[in-house]
Amino acid sequence: MVSDVAREILVRAGWIVYLNCLQQSNETVAIEFLQNLQEHHSMVRGRQIVVTDDIISEVLGLPATRPVWILKKVRLRDAMKIFQDEGQNLTIKGKVVLLTTLGEPWVELVRIIQSYITCDDRKDVVRPRHLKLLTVLKKKCAVNLPVFLNSLFHDVPRSMKKSHHLESVVSHHGLI
Repeated sequence: MVSDVAREILVRAGWIVYLNCLQQSNETVAIEFLQNLQEHHSMVRGRQIVVTDDIISEVLGLPATRPVWILKKVRLRDAMKIFQDEGQNLTIKGKVVLLTTLGEPWVELVRIIQSYITCDDRKDVVRPRHLKLLTVLKKKCAVNLPVFLNSLFHDVPRSMKKSHHLESVVSHHGLI
C-alpha cells in the first residue's frame, strides 16, 4: 500500500500508470522476453516484439520528456544538496546514502524506485541513481523514463545469469 503523499508525488510525475501496469505482468513471458532480447526486439512464443522508447512510452503511459537523459549530468553532491537545502541531513557511507536519513515520504518512494524501476537488491542504502530519480520526483531534474527503462532491459539478461531469484530481476517489467 502506498501512502497518499507518495501516490500524489507519483501521479504528478506521471509514473502511476506504469506502477499500476506491474500488476498485469506475466512472469513466464517476461523471462522469455528478457532471455531473447536483442538490441531492438525480442522473441516471445515465436513472435517478434519490437522494443523502442516510443513503444515503451505508449504501452506504459509514461511521459517521454526531452531531453532524453539529463540525470547523468546531475552529480550525487548536487542531488544531495537539493535534499539538504530542504533541511534534511543525509548520512553518506562510501558512495551511498543511508536510507534512514531521507525521511518520509522519500524513504517510501526510494523503496518503490528500488523495487519497480531499478530492481536493486540492497534496500538499506540509497545509491546515486536512486537519489537522482528522487530529484526527478521533486521536479528538480528531468528524465525520460521510457528511455531509462529501455536501457535497463539490456542490463537484465546479464543480471538473470547471476541471479538465483529470477522474479526479483524481472519484477519491474510489467510492460512485458
